Amino acid sequence: MNSIYVDYTDNIWKFFRNDNRELCYKIMYEEGKWTKENLINNEVLGFAVYVEGDERIHIVYSNIKGELKYCTMKDKHWVGKTLYQMDFDEFQIEHLKIEIIGEEMHIFFLLISNDGSDHGVLMHCAWNGKETKFFSLQDIVLVPNLKEYYLVNTNEQSGLEVFFITDEGDEVSLNYCNFENRKWSSAKRLYGIQGDDISFEVLRDQQQDVHILNKSREDLLYFIDHVCIDISGNIQVYRVRESNMKLIDPILFIGNNELCACWIEQNKIFYSFFNNEQWESPIYFDKGNEFTVMRYHCFMHYNRDNSVKLLETYGTDEPDLNLYIPNRFTMNNSLKHETNQVNNEISFNENEEIQNLKLELSKVKLEKKNLDRKIDSLNMQLQKKQRFMDDYEERIAIILEQKRKTDENYNVFIELQQNLQKEFDDTKKQLDDAKKQLNDAKDQLLKEKDIRISIEKKLLELENENLIIRQKVMTINEEKNKLYEDLEFERNQSIMERLLRKKPSGI
Repeated sequence: MNSIYVDYTDNIWKFFRNDNRELCYKIMYEEGKWTKENLINNEVLGFAVYVEGDERIHIVYSNIKGELKYCTMKDKHWVGKTLYQMDFDEFQIEHLKIEIIGEEMHIFFLLISNDGSDHGVLMHCAWNGKETKFFSLQDIVLVPNLKEYYLVNTNEQSGLEVFFITDEGDEVSLNYCNFENRKWSSAKRLYGIQGDDISFEVLRDQQQDVHILNKSREDLLYFIDHVCIDISGNIQVYRVRESNMKLIDPILFIGNNELCACWIEQNKIFYSFFNNEQWESPIYFDKGNEFTVMRYHCFMHYNRDNSVKLLETYGTDEPDLNLYIPNRFTMNNSLKHETNQVNNEISFNENEEIQNLKLELSKVKLEKKNLDRKIDSLNMQLQKKQRFMDDYEERIAIILEQKRKTDENYNVFIELQQNLQKEFDDTKKQLDDAKKQLNDAKDQLLKEKDIRISIEKKLLELENENLIIRQKVMTINEEKNKLYEDLEFERNQSIMERLLRKKPSGI
């Protein structure tokens, strides 16, 4: 989707990727007068633009090298840096979106596999200007040929919430997750969407009710439906528009405190208001020319409060890029038409009855297709039930055969049981005899053990007595030796005394 920026002097900046994969911009200073294309970078796969209140322009883009890059304009030159580098042989970075909350930029993108599979990974990059942190939100089964696979909203608490769709085979499901406390919640499935050419818009009102605008096609009929999910999770569905003409680029917004939807039908802009019970008849907006109209992602500067706001708007292509802002053209009640005038504009003056018949025929075909689907579903259920009954009957036959064989073998089993019982009784008797012999042997062993203990005790007593006797003998020997020494000493002393007494008489 092309992104444009209307600055404070009403100059229109247009950012786009040309057929040569070059990311460019140009500026319309006066009506129909554009500058030349100015190159930002080449080999670009996808990009996203965000303009802040101070008119600073932020661009995030991916290239064929697997790089996620950021740039901004300083002194009329684009400067930037690489935020992320991945293996470009395996994945491509596409479908980028930007939200800025405070001082942090939140970048969302899809990693799409290069192997031709239908799987992608929804990623979130939080960047504070210095550091980046990456979160993997969800694996998505990609629906072919969709413009938008996910949308990002900010709630009142400056939190982030993501709505994304994934292919479930028989239908496409719309899912939801939110980012709080630096963590993504688990994905919650909201409801399923059937058909082709699917797109969706999301808006959260002041009561925190979620309003979703679904566009789809089934056979020759195109639908725009409004799904309201209140804060309790209750879901209500309303039909906004049903037509056999192609419905393009619906936008959901709140204007003059009313919920409003607008869309393009046969290059004409229509809108409708929701009266809290149903959607009113479509109103045709006469844009005053037959130029092709398309949707733009528009950042618009407001001089009254010096702010920049993001709007989804319609506009013509170059050279005269005229913008049609929904919440402005819906305020002009003089442009309202009755329903029959709307039908006349849509049908290019075809006969109304023929057009209604075509519409009824499309409805009948759609109902027939739905009935065929239901019949096919019922047939499949019937086949499943029939297979279940066949399996059940087969299992019953197997059980009956098993019962017959069991009955045949019952007598054999009884006889075998009796023989086993007899053998068991004989074995038990032998076991009892063996136990008795074992107990007798155990008693004898205990007696012998008691005798052995008694002998060992007596032997210990004798050893103690022997030890005492030895000690006494040693004591007696010591006393004997001492007496012998004393006796020897006295005898020697007596001899000396006699010798001493004899010696004087000899002189």
